[in-house]
Amino acid sequence: MKFKRGKISPYSLFSMFFVCRVLVVFTVCNVTSLGNYSSDMLISLGLGLILTLLISIPAVYASNKKRNLLQPKWISILYGIYFLYLGAVTIGRFSFFASMELNENTQSLFLASFIILACIYAAWLGIEPISRFGSFILAVTVIGVISVVGFGSREFSILNLFPFTKNSTSNIFVNALSFACETSEIILLMVLAPKVNGKIAKPFYSSIVLSFVACGLLFFFSLGVLGDTASVASFPFYEISQISKFDESERLDSVYTAFWIFAVFLKGTLFLYCAADCFKLKSRGKGIVLSGIGIFAVTWIIAELNFFLRVQNWAVIIPFLVFGLIIPVLRLIFRKKSKGELLLEKF
Repeated sequence: MKFKRGKISPYSLFSMFFVCRVLVVFTVCNVTSLGNYSSDMLISLGLGLILTLLISIPAVYASNKKRNLLQPKWISILYGIYFLYLGAVTIGRFSFFASMELNENTQSLFLASFIILACIYAAWLGIEPISRFGSFILAVTVIGVISVVGFGSREFSILNLFPFTKNSTSNIFVNALSFACETSEIILLMVLAPKVNGKIAKPFYSSIVLSFVACGLLFFFSLGVLGDTASVASFPFYEISQISKFDESERLDSVYTAFWIFAVFLKGTLFLYCAADCFKLKSRGKGIVLSGIGIFAVTWIIAELNFFLRVQNWAVIIPFLVFGLIIPVLRLIFRKKSKGELLLEKF
């Protein structure tokens, strides 16, 4: 595989998607899932993986066949708007966490504006620097998660996992659908696939499967440590980092917060970059700046609506199914063939 300017390696795609998908489990709180935070969340996660693999088939198939699903231009613009929404949700969730857990006096919109400014700068540099940063964050995230789990394992008790099922069957399936529809990497693939210098399917599916496995291990560990108190904890994984200690005085919550910030920065930058790419303005820099302003505007709107104080399942599920499944399937079925394809059919 030769180096090509403006292209990223399959490993970089894997790194970015793995970090982005694992970030979802960091943001799990008592308003992002239905019912109790109990061991049957592992069932929901397993079902969510199966649904994710099925939903991703149209996007992966189109990517392998070099088919652009973001045509005509009005569809591309719709996806650009959706990326603004995804970026606002990602950055807004961290800002909400910071104002709830780190410092109650923190202005969430003020913090969000700083993150967005950093994302604008990173997106301006292009996809190659972003991908290299993704590889670095992969190592930071893995080391950070292992540290938190390792130092907190002394508090683990298998008895905390029982009773295994507390939620109703309907809640288990809705949570499964929610986990699947948090996989925005399927949407990102539609924009980033042409920029990958190599195979796409293997790094994509590897990142999805391994990230779900990592999320399952984190759920298992947090339930084993927190037990019933996980259901009343605002952010269970943050609670774990506060319990995990190097010694009697050194907690790991700062480590947890650090790699969460890095992951949010990476994911927000990818959404911003892809939004600008979808809008296809003549000036790439202008598109990035306007997309950054758009993300801030959407962040402000959802903050005013108290979006993060409510169960968000359907606000995530319905848009994802439209943009991640329905539109790709319709584009594959009713695809307008290119002139080259028509010429080949004549011969």
